[in-house]
Amino acid sequence: MNKVKAQIRDIDLVKAEIALRRAAARAKKIAEETHTPLVVYEGGRVLKKFPGKKRANKSCKTG
Repeated sequence: MNKVKAQIRDIDLVKAEIALRRAAARAKKIAEETHTPLVVYEGGRVLKKFPGKKRANKSCKTG
């Protein structure tokens, strides 16, 4: 299935996406440096991932 990217005409939305990607990269870097898990929502589940290490990912219960 090919993903079709919709063209965003609002420049603020474009900048928001860039800022979110930058924040995610910084969060990953901080998690690596402090040896703490990075909590992500993936595949309909909340997971704790340990970036930079080969550890098992743990799922968290939601709501």
